[in-house]
Amino acid sequence: MSVAVTDPPSAAPASSSSLQLAFITYMPVYRDSDRLYVHVATGRVLDALAPYYRRVWLCAPVALQPPAASANPALEAYNVEVIAQPMYESTLQALLHPARIIRAYWQVCSRADHVFVRGFCPYIEALYACAAIRRRPVTHWLIGNPVGLLRSHRRAGRVKDLLSLLYALKDRAATKAGRALAGGALVCNGLELGRVFASSRTVVAASSTVRDSEFFIRSDTCQGSVIHLLFVGYIRPEKGIEYLLEALAKLRLSRPWDLTIVGPEQQFSDYRARLERLIVQLGLGARVHWAGYVPFGPALFAHMRRADILVLPSLSEGTPHVLVESRANSLPAVATNVGGIPTTVRHEHDALLVPPKDADSIARAVERLVEDSLLRRRIIANGLASARLLTVDRFAALVRTSFQGRHHVEDR
Repeated sequence: MSVAVTDPPSAAPASSSSLQLAFITYMPVYRDSDRLYVHVATGRVLDALAPYYRRVWLCAPVALQPPAASANPALEAYNVEVIAQPMYESTLQALLHPARIIRAYWQVCSRADHVFVRGFCPYIEALYACAAIRRRPVTHWLIGNPVGLLRSHRRAGRVKDLLSLLYALKDRAATKAGRALAGGALVCNGLELGRVFASSRTVVAASSTVRDSEFFIRSDTCQGSVIHLLFVGYIRPEKGIEYLLEALAKLRLSRPWDLTIVGPEQQFSDYRARLERLIVQLGLGARVHWAGYVPFGPALFAHMRRADILVLPSLSEGTPHVLVESRANSLPAVATNVGGIPTTVRHEHDALLVPPKDADSIARAVERLVEDSLLRRRIIANGLASARLLTVDRFAALVRTSFQGRHHVEDR
C-alpha cells in the first residue's frame, strides 16, 4: 500500500473566506464565560484549521465549567461557536441520548460547508445520513483501531470485552458505509487503519500536536554518567509497560540507568499495582520513577530534553503523538512494530522498531542506541527531519486538501 501525497493547499485566511467548518468530536469541551477549553490534541488541530474558515461550528459534549485538568487549554481561535451535545464520558453514556446527539449533528451539518469528524462518534450512521441529506463533504479522522486494541489483550472481562468488540465492528462497518453514502474522505492514522478503510478517498497520515517553534535541536544524547530512559503515555494495559520493565532487568550497560514513567495512572489502578509488584520482583525499585501526568508543552518537553532514549513498548497504537514529539526534541526512540507506528517512523532511519511483547528485543535495541554513537546520531538527525514533515500545521493542510479529494491510498 502506498500513499499519494500532494503539496499543502493554499487557502485564504478566515477574514476573506466565506466557508464554514463543522468540527465534530467526542472530546468534551469546557466553557467558562467566553473561553472554550478542549484537550490539546483536539484543540491544536482546530486552531490550525480555524484561520481558513469564516466560522467553525464545534459540535461536542459540553460542560459549563472550567476544566479540572491542564490537558485542556483554552482555544486560541476566535471564530468558534459551539453546538452542544449532552455531556458523556463513555460510549454507554452517549447511547442514552440519541435524540439530542442526532439533533446536534443535523444542526451542524445544516450550517457548515465542510464537516470534519475527529475519531469515535456515537450514532455515526446518523451523522453520515445528516451529511448526505445536506450534501456536505465529510472528512473523518480515524485515530485508533479499537478492534485491534480489543483483540490485543483482556481489558474489562470476557463479556464486556466481547460486547465492546461487537460495537467496534459495527462502528467500523457503519463508517465504511457512511463514507460511501456521503462521498466522504477518511484520514487514517497509520497504514494498518488505511488498509482496513481502503477506498478511493482514503489518506494515511500521522497526526501531531507539535508546532515548528517547539523543536529542540541537539546532535546527540547518552553523554552523561547515567543513561536516562523515558516512557510517555497512558498507564494502561495496551501500552505493554511490563515488557519494558522485563527488558530493563536484562540490560547489560557499562553505565547506570534509570527510567521515568510519565502518564496518567488513575483509569487502570489494577494495572499500575501489577507494574509496581513487577518492579519489586525484578529488583528495579530504586531505578524506576513515576512522574504521573505531565501536561503537554514545556513541562513534558523538559522530560524529553533530559532523557537519552524514549521507549514505547505498545501492544496496539494508532500513530502516537509521542513519537513525533520525541523526534522534535532530538530524542531517539525504541518502539514496537504495531499499528500505525511503522507509518510514522522507519526502522534504523529515525527509530528502532522491535516486535511487541519481546523484552529481549527491547533490551538489545536500547543497548544498541547506547553503544553505537553513529547510529544514535543518525537517528536523531533523521528524526528531526521527519518530524518537520509531521507538524500540526501540515496535518491541518492535509485535512483541507482532503475536502478537495486529492489524496488516496492504493494497493501496490
